[in-house]
Amino acid sequence: MVQYFIKDQYVPAFRSETSPKLYYLGNITPQISSYPRILHAHEDHVEISIIYSGTSEYLIQNKKQLIQPGDILIYNSHAVHDELSGLHNQIGSYFFAIGDIRVPGLRPNALIPDDASPVLHVTDGFDRILQLCQDMLREMEHGGVWSSCVMQYDTQALLEIIWRVIHAEQPNGQTQNEYLMGQVIKSYIDGHFREPLTLKRISAALHLSESYVSHEFKRMLGYSPMQYVLRRRIGEAQTLLISTDYSITRIAQMVGYDSQSHFNQRFSRYVGISPSRFRKNYQRGGIPNPEEERKPDGEE
Repeated sequence: MVQYFIKDQYVPAFRSETSPKLYYLGNITPQISSYPRILHAHEDHVEISIIYSGTSEYLIQNKKQLIQPGDILIYNSHAVHDELSGLHNQIGSYFFAIGDIRVPGLRPNALIPDDASPVLHVTDGFDRILQLCQDMLREMEHGGVWSSCVMQYDTQALLEIIWRVIHAEQPNGQTQNEYLMGQVIKSYIDGHFREPLTLKRISAALHLSESYVSHEFKRMLGYSPMQYVLRRRIGEAQTLLISTDYSITRIAQMVGYDSQSHFNQRFSRYVGISPSRFRKNYQRGGIPNPEEERKPDGEE
């Protein structure tokens, strides 16, 4: 018989005023990451992404960030992010959506201050984090009588580990003043991208010249305002395709397109496959079928 005694009483470092809830989790394999997840945000939860393979450059809020294995990405609610991947920079990651987080000193559904770096790098113990991710995924896949109980405690364990990483990293606030006007423009677009926006309308709403709006926005993000509008629409459409059973026609309308054929063309151009095939890939576990990709697409 082997018997171990606990020497120290464990005191949790992570504390929330409410009990956090796991909404969903998953694994994006390098193969499926060939179809990028375009500009989107999460309204009612924090998303945590744990990178285990590949390198790329993601746009998170107002800054491009280098992403590499060993990174933990923290997307507070409402944080717009562009996960730039493709055939030549495939990314493998686990992701978790956790809601009902209320950490003292932070706004609801935030794990870090909004001006802190969202990218944390783990050197020691990253294999143990990956093991926890794999265990949680297996538990969700196979289920059982105790799954809800196990997943609740696994979620708490994940948050505890990440909270300690956050405070070990001690991220500093990023200076945002250089791009103050760019942030104002981005905020307006994020609130109105579903509407029939034009550069002229954006500029008029903010009482700025069109050339100034274009220059300041592109200086901050590297996208023109209208490129950003298009990517926000496609990213929102991806979210709706994954999380709802709305028809593609309705989704096209919800993100600002009058014509489904125009929406299909834009989506395929930015993502690499049609909306219906993107949805089917997620429904069957994210494994694309190369033979099917070559067939003519018949959208519903």
